[in-house]
Amino acid sequence: MTNKTVPFSARISVEDAEFISTLAYEGAHTPSDKLRALLAETRSRYASYDDFAGNLAQMDEWCKQLSRPLLVRQQQLQIRTDTVNRLLSGLPELLALLQTLGARSNGLNIRELQQAEQQVTQQVLNIVSSLLPLAVTQPQSTAEHDGLFKLAELITQHRLAVQGAQ
Repeated sequence: MTNKTVPFSARISVEDAEFISTLAYEGAHTPSDKLRALLAETRSRYASYDDFAGNLAQMDEWCKQLSRPLLVRQQQLQIRTDTVNRLLSGLPELLALLQTLGARSNGLNIRELQQAEQQVTQQVLNIVSSLLPLAVTQPQSTAEHDGLFKLAELITQHRLAVQGAQ
């Protein structure tokens, strides 16, 4: 893309002008800088990336935008929301996998689609694995615990049955 710029004039509402002034982009200080950054961000969001690294960077930044204010508020209140924090740390990879899969979907054969499904399943399991210990360490209702323990028992029974069949 070229760095050449052209003048652009538009009338926007006071609310939109105030919104642009509140935006924070690295290196963007003037309204023009912020508008260019906003356009670049929007262009990036609408791009259909088949590049996992690009998708991961985009999803990582998006999740960081969600987690930063939450972490600040947690610090202010001197509490931890471990479930939300762990979920936000695992989501970028899952979302990047899905975005990449969607962008590549037209060219995938059956084997590649099955491999992609295994990668997505593995990332979902990684997220669940990071969340399950919280069921034991965080106070919850008895019904919630019972459901999680039943699920863990079913998984254990299934694994033992699969191992026994081999």
